[in-house]
Parts: sequence; structure tokens; C-alpha cells
Amino acid sequence: LAHAHGARVLVNGDIALANHAGADGVHLPCVQLMQLEARPDLPLVAASCHNAPELARAAALELDFAVLGPVRETASHLGWARCAQLLENFSLPVFALGGMRRDDVEAAQQAGAHGIAAIRAAWDYC
Repeated sequence: LAHAHGARVLVNGDIALANHAGADGVHLPCVQLMQLEARPDLPLVAASCHNAPELARAAALELDFAVLGPVRETASHLGWARCAQLLENFSLPVFALGGMRRDDVEAAQQAGAHGIAAIRAAWDYC
């Protein structure tokens, strides 16, 4: 159904299911990312990252993109300054995640992200 509308589908964390279902790829949770020794054999592979070692692993596996978060600054979140530090000279496209809204796109891009990953915010504009 997604392909009929020009959309791509990534299965969350289940490489075998992604292959079986004919999905375009897989999105890896950080724990699974850190356990992999090689990139899964799928057209698109992405991962959730929260720190420098996870971003480095995503780059080493030559993933297509990563999401980094949570970014919105609190005691347990990265904040834009730390996001910018992690993304300085980083080779993969990265999308900021965690409480993002449409008006966060500019801040994300200034921090070195390619954009934002926003589920809740997308529904606010439907």
C-alpha cells in the first residue's frame, strides 16, 4: 500500500520481517545497532542513536541515516548544543528526534542535523 503512494516502509528492529515483507528497509534500535557486525542486506538501514559511540557505529556500518535524540533539553535530553557537538563533521544524514515541532527545523539544521523526525507534530497539521 505504501509503495502505491510513493512512500517507503522501514520495519522497526526486525530484519527478517523486513526481508520477508518486502519492506524497503529496517530501523534499528540502538541496542541492536551496537550488536551488529555488518550492515543488514536491505536497501535502507537506519538506526536510533543517543550518543557518540552509537553514531560512530552507524557510520562504521555505513547506514543510510540515523535519528538522534532525545534532543529537546531537559536533565535527561541532549539539548541543541550537545547535538551540534555530536554532529560536527559527521558523515551520515541525521534527524533530530524527541518532542520536535515544525518550528524546530531551523534549530536542527543549525546544529548539523538534516531535519527533524516528528510523529506527533505531523498530526498537529493534518
